[in-house]
Amino acid sequence: MPSDDHLPPMTEDERDQEFVRLLTAHQGPVLAYVRSLMPGFTGASDILQQTNITLWKKKDVFEIGTNFKAWAFAIARNHVMDQRKKLKRNGWLVFSDDLAEMFAAETEEDDFDFDESYRALEVCLSKLKSHDRELVQKRYCESGTLEEYARELDRSAGTLKARLFKIRAGLRRCLDNQLQHVTP
Repeated sequence: MPSDDHLPPMTEDERDQEFVRLLTAHQGPVLAYVRSLMPGFTGASDILQQTNITLWKKKDVFEIGTNFKAWAFAIARNHVMDQRKKLKRNGWLVFSDDLAEMFAAETEEDDFDFDESYRALEVCLSKLKSHDRELVQKRYCESGTLEEYARELDRSAGTLKARLFKIRAGLRRCLDNQLQHVTP
């Protein structure tokens, strides 16, 4: 097999195609990384889009064949830190920068397979009763508050919080079980 030194250079079109392939393949892991650094933050998709724009603008400095995931995570991390500064200025309570840096470093070093985790999460979510799945959706995927949803259902927010606690515990057990069957 010829070494990379003997491969013909890529055309600009081939480079762009490979870059798009890498960018597309890493959307899930980058989004999961952003969410791990900003738990409960509803703007994770916006940070992913900002990251994608930066990645595209800097695509010419990326060397095909090097670690795209590490590069994308570093750029996403910068966007997360910028967002954290904005939230602090607006008076939002966020955990310390030192703790955020620790999470970032651990997540970057972790060889965790985000794709497998997403598939396992989809399986576990599909096992939930429809009203429990809707509660999870309302709490973690939509911009409204739990209190607003409780009013819609004519239930107390405390009741929904307790239900969410049980749902999360069940999802954790299911995920652990699902991922145990995937890892060698």
